[in-house]
Amino acid sequence: MMTYYSIYMIFLYLMDMMLMLVMLYPSNLFKFHPLVLSILLIFYVMILSFKMNFVAGYYWYSYILFLVMIGGLMILFMYFTSLSNNQLFYFDKNYYKYLYVKIFILMMLMLMFFKKFDYMELLYWFNYSEIFEFLNIFEFFKKDYYKNLMINYSMDLNMFMIMYLFFTMICCVLICLKFSIPLRQIVKSK
Repeated sequence: MMTYYSIYMIFLYLMDMMLMLVMLYPSNLFKFHPLVLSILLIFYVMILSFKMNFVAGYYWYSYILFLVMIGGLMILFMYFTSLSNNQLFYFDKNYYKYLYVKIFILMMLMLMFFKKFDYMELLYWFNYSEIFEFLNIFEFFKKDYYKNLMINYSMDLNMFMIMYLFFTMICCVLICLKFSIPLRQIVKSK
């Protein structure tokens, strides 16, 4: 039977593994489209904010980090779409073969590392001793001051807002693709 401690450790291992995989993906930068790199940055920020939510217990820092990064990425998105006019994405099959080998080697190294070292000792060594207060999951959710920004857990409303914003962005892109123009026109001065 798995204890709460082991579930907590497995979750932290998986979050670290996903962070490493997102960092490993753009190892061949000169062949990547800038929009792919911005999508990878969005994934990295989302995983990091989920980990901050789970470890710290209060959600202010992760909300602020996510909103600041998404605001910056919107500016980068507009900049890249104005510079790279309708460039196609190219998928290199050889790169994905090497990527699978890199992922396999990374997973083997992480498994060896996590078997040799206790993850909680590493967290304590990095001065995260306050994490040890949150190991009891039931006590974690009973306390009122650990609730999220909207006081009650309303994941449905959050997911609706995320999907609405994503749908709006897709509609704007499709409108611009219909006329084969970039999202922002470059006006030449006379």
